[in-house]
Amino acid sequence: MTLSDLTIRALRHADQVMHEADRSDVFTVYDACRAAVGAITRLDDFYVALVHEQDRELSYPYVFSNGRYLETGTLAYGPSGVVAWVLASHRPYRYRDDGGALLNRGVRFGDGQLSADAVVVPMLGVDGVVGLLGALSDTPDVMTDEVVTALTWLAALVLDRIHAASPGRRLNLGAVYPELSDDGRAGTLMAVNQASSALTRLALDIEETAEELPPDADDGARDRLALLSRRCFEVQAALMTRLGGRAETARGRSPVTDPLEGLSAREREVVALVIGPDGDPGNAGIAAALDIGTATVKTHVASVLAKLGLQHRSELRWLVRHGPG
Repeated sequence: MTLSDLTIRALRHADQVMHEADRSDVFTVYDACRAAVGAITRLDDFYVALVHEQDRELSYPYVFSNGRYLETGTLAYGPSGVVAWVLASHRPYRYRDDGGALLNRGVRFGDGQLSADAVVVPMLGVDGVVGLLGALSDTPDVMTDEVVTALTWLAALVLDRIHAASPGRRLNLGAVYPELSDDGRAGTLMAVNQASSALTRLALDIEETAEELPPDADDGARDRLALLSRRCFEVQAALMTRLGGRAETARGRSPVTDPLEGLSAREREVVALVIGPDGDPGNAGIAAALDIGTATVKTHVASVLAKLGLQHRSELRWLVRHGPG
């Protein structure tokens, strides 16, 4: 689609800022993306998330809401929300497609109020979805096709920078930050989340110090304190981004169990048809393929969902692909 002059200028400026930033400065890259989107639409919340599909987790190296940077961290995601949908479809999620149904099943940012419009686009690598960019607004009908196009373009730039900042080797957090060394009681993720919380508290302390300065204080002191506060969030972004590229060894990972363990042979046949390459044929199609009645199919499907703890048959494809939690 043809982009407006405003959007082209915003994207060009973001691209320039990213290229001028230090190769390891991912925070400035994320910040430039948020500023670009904010220049072309009404934006209240913006985040960058990195996907750990094997662990069903998201690491958030950058979260901005209502004019403030928020604490970063790692959260689990479920099989029926926005993240799972984007991972399965490899397409942008738009609030207007389902009235925000998928969005509102997940984590709410900022003030916790439901957003009135949103777009979540994937960062697509050679092995699938590497991460997400999310733009949310309290104003309805502001995430236009142009915003989706711009956000998709920005996602490609961010992915390129993440690859540059995340070499193939695993970050040795213990060497860089000795206080984060794993003592057997907490893993790397927990240690980094704790560091993220500490950095957020430090940033808030610095901001309070700036507010307590006397009215006649040197403006240079206020500027230095503002830079220190920002620096806390820059370190958060760097830690979470490097963590997002971590590679777990097969030796350190628990064996993957069969997600359909416990199902009968007939129930497995039903599941195989539901998740087949041609899509779910419906109860009538399954009945014809297995030469059984539709009532029997319904009974098998209900039994399968109950055994697997699922609500909808559409979740079966996700479960088989990713395994149990």
